[in-house]
Amino acid sequence: MNIYSSEKVNQIFQDPDFLINYNEYRKEKKIDDLFKFINGIELNKKYFRLEMNKKKGFRNKYRNMSEDTIALKEINSLLNKCTDKNFLSIRQKISEKIKSKDYLTDMIIESILEKCIIHTPYIPLYLDLINYLFPNNEIINDKIKNTSEKIHRDIENLEIKGESDYLRLCERNKKLDKQIGYSLLITELEKNNIIEGKIHPTIDYLIKTLSECIEDETKYKCVQCLYNILKSFYGDMLLPEGYNQKIKALINEEKTSKIKFKMMDILERR
Repeated sequence: MNIYSSEKVNQIFQDPDFLINYNEYRKEKKIDDLFKFINGIELNKKYFRLEMNKKKGFRNKYRNMSEDTIALKEINSLLNKCTDKNFLSIRQKISEKIKSKDYLTDMIIESILEKCIIHTPYIPLYLDLINYLFPNNEIINDKIKNTSEKIHRDIENLEIKGESDYLRLCERNKKLDKQIGYSLLITELEKNNIIEGKIHPTIDYLIKTLSECIEDETKYKCVQCLYNILKSFYGDMLLPEGYNQKIKALINEEKTSKIKFKMMDILERR
């Protein structure tokens, strides 16, 4: 791997041959592929711009962290405190912490989307926060899309490896909770035209899970998520007939009244 000094890089960028080849590269629109590749590189959140902080009197717990690392930790703390009542003040505080730190954009977007998975009632607030911090544009939307896909891959790759039946059950429930959180997130993203083609596979997945699952707690989580997605996406409109038929079939087979009534709520849109 070649390593160049800043002076050498500036010389290369001013070289006539480089500029000619670069312009040809851009004409062939390969630059878009380059941007997608660069934006697709995953950052290591556990090791980012760490350095010895030599400021005297600095808080001991942040002694070995750079200003960027401290900013990320403080932003994460602010995200955890975010509610509909303090949203305006929280977003202002976060905005102040990321001034002149465009290189933190990917990590901040990922942190916010991960909060969406965990704190699902606040998904609209978190997405509004991204739009406030990074005014909506194609580049930011691509970052959101790529990050949401990465989060989904991470969830799907979670292994169930507890040493006892109880621990494995806890891990399965934790994975299901994240899958449900992701399902609600992509519903909002698709409603906002940031992604497309994700909601219907998610609905099919939930219906399939309901048809195969035997645990009432798991089934109720799934049916509640299905209710929220269909209510959010279709509002008061009639559901597609295919979904109506599948849900009616689930109702006919369901033995638990609580779950059956929730399925009926989906059809009657209550």
